[in-house]
Amino acid sequence: MIPIQQHRLQPEVRGWFTGRDRQAPAVPLGGHGNLAHRRPHRPVDLAAARREVAAATGTDATGWHLLHQVHGRRVAVVDASVPPGKELRGVDAAVTALPGRVLGVQAADCVPLLLAAPGAVGVAHAGRAGVLSGVVPAVVDALRRLAGTHPLHAVLGPAIGGCCYEVPAELREAAEARQPGIGAVTRWGTPSLDLPRAVRDQLETAGVEVLGGPAACTYGADDCFSHRRDPASGRQLGLVVLDDAAGEVAA
Repeated sequence: MIPIQQHRLQPEVRGWFTGRDRQAPAVPLGGHGNLAHRRPHRPVDLAAARREVAAATGTDATGWHLLHQVHGRRVAVVDASVPPGKELRGVDAAVTALPGRVLGVQAADCVPLLLAAPGAVGVAHAGRAGVLSGVVPAVVDALRRLAGTHPLHAVLGPAIGGCCYEVPAELREAAEARQPGIGAVTRWGTPSLDLPRAVRDQLETAGVEVLGGPAACTYGADDCFSHRRDPASGRQLGLVVLDDAAGEVAA
């Protein structure tokens, strides 16, 4: 079975993060639980994995709004003009105030982020480039435009930690100059970046309450996909939905 963690971000907002089924037989590329159709491309396995996740979350996989992520800061707004299930291209975040519209974010080392406010939800994909270019404040601003002054909450999914995200010293210094606190040291004593800490710092600066403790480090957790550990790996998925008045996802 694909591991799935559920989060209740607001009374009317549910979110989930998937993982890798480490008990499934090994395959040449990816693994059971891969939710991305680009890396690697295994259509039959992908369809089965999406059906499994849809059944476990009570959602319709054909209606998920997934992002065609480009490591930027653009935010898509899903309103009534956007057909259910439409892929949101060229963006790394999305928001919606429509009940039943499921937003999804794919990641395999970058930080997958779910956000919620009363009456609105959002997702973001925060890798090094996205964190430094401001995708987190951008999605917070977009969500506030939908939700007004209501309190915002966020949950971070599994991502590579400062313990394992090794980078050249010059890159760490340049990143630290733009985002103080992002610099770190790996478990083996080399320069690294701490993306989850940077995302948390940006959320807290924006007045967003982060729910829950640190998520697993994808590089060190065998029930997570990690692009750095295995470039042929797949992607886990974060999903969030604003329930309708009956507490159910719209078909």
